[in-house]
Amino acid sequence: MRKGPRLLGLLLFMMGVSGTVDHLATQPIMGILFNAPNRWIFERMDLFEGREVFANLSLAFVGVVLVAFSLRR
Repeated sequence: MRKGPRLLGLLLFMMGVSGTVDHLATQPIMGILFNAPNRWIFERMDLFEGREVFANLSLAFVGVVLVAFSLRR
């Protein structure tokens, strides 16, 4: 039961870090899966205009929190 949230948290963390790196310096690797929120959500919505790095780092933080709570007993 704990593996699901742990894997989801790890995926969110990787998406957030990869999106931050992609926004600051375009990266050619980890394209479709890990940069999906960055390219399809954060860059296309006016709500995140100028706040893409913060949004990606927030996504990574949510992933870390999810992993941390899944490791608790």
